[in-house]
Amino acid sequence: MAHAGPTSGAWNETRQDMTGALASALSKRGVLRVAGPEARSFLQGLVTNNVDLATGMTAIYAALLTPQGKFLLDFFIAADPADKDAVLLDCDGARAEALMKRLTMYKLRAKVTIEDLSEKLAVLALWNEDGSPLTEGPGFADPRLPGMGRRAILASGEVGKAISAAKAREAGEDEYHRLRIMHGVGDAAQDFEPDRTFPLEVNIAELNGIDFHKGCFVGQEVTSRTKRRGSVRKRLLPAHVEGDMPPHGTQVKGVAREVGTILSGDAETSRVLALLRLDLIRGSVLEAGYAEIRPEVPSWLHIDLDGSEEEAADGE
Repeated sequence: MAHAGPTSGAWNETRQDMTGALASALSKRGVLRVAGPEARSFLQGLVTNNVDLATGMTAIYAALLTPQGKFLLDFFIAADPADKDAVLLDCDGARAEALMKRLTMYKLRAKVTIEDLSEKLAVLALWNEDGSPLTEGPGFADPRLPGMGRRAILASGEVGKAISAAKAREAGEDEYHRLRIMHGVGDAAQDFEPDRTFPLEVNIAELNGIDFHKGCFVGQEVTSRTKRRGSVRKRLLPAHVEGDMPPHGTQVKGVAREVGTILSGDAETSRVLALLRLDLIRGSVLEAGYAEIRPEVPSWLHIDLDGSEEEAADGE
C-alpha cells in the first residue's frame, strides 16, 4: 500500500499564492504508522490528547508520559489518508525507535501494527515570514500555535515538489527553529529531558497537547493533580540575551544561586529558551555565562513570573 501522507488530496488544485511563505524539510523528524482496527482506541488510552480529533486534515499534538507523569516522548498524530484505520506519528527521529518500542510494550493483544516509515516519509514545515497564521497549504495546521504555520507528512521524494507547489521559499532548519524560539515553543530533542521533565513545565498543556477531559492516559493522575493545584514550579520560557550567547546547558544564576538552565538558542536574534524556577526569578538580574538574560512570558502562556497562573479565558 502506498503512503502518500496527509498532503494528498485536492489542495494542489485549489492552492492560494503563499507570498512570504517559508518551507523547511525537518530532517531530524521521523514518522511511525500505527494501523489496525484498534489503532485509535489503543493510542487513546496511552497519550495525553484526544486521538478522535485527528481526522481529515486536522492533526493533534500529544505526548507519552511515564506512569509517574514525567515526559517521555511527544509527537503529532495525523490521519493516514491511505487507510481509515491508521494514523501517522510525526516524532523526533532520533527517538523514533524508542517510541516504537514503548508502544510495542503497551500493545499486548491489541489488533495493532506499528511500523517505522522514517526512511520513506518526510516532514515539511511551512510558515509565514511575517508571523501571521498560514491558513491554507499542504498538510495540517500546526495544532500548537497559529504562528507555527503548517506541517505536512509526505513521501521523501515529494518535498521539493510540495515546496514549489506552495510557492514558498525553501528555508534552512535553523530558520524554523528561530521561528519556534521566537514563539517560545520548545523542541523535545533540545529542550525536554525524558523521564525528568514534567509536561506542564514545558507548556505542553498550553500548546494544546493535553486533553484533561478525554479520559485516562498514562501519567494522567499526577498531571491532573499538578494542574488542579497550580503547583508548577518551573517553566520553559523565552528570554532575550544581552552579551555572549550562552551554550546549551549553561546554568542560569539569580541572586547567588542557580535558578535554571539554558536550552535552545538562536544567536542571530539573541534569544534562548530556558527552563527556570518561577519563584526565584521575579525581580532578579539573571546571568548565564557572560550574559544577562531577560525572561519573557508569551501571550499564549497564562502565568505571572511569580509562578501563579492567571485566570484562563474560559474560566477554568
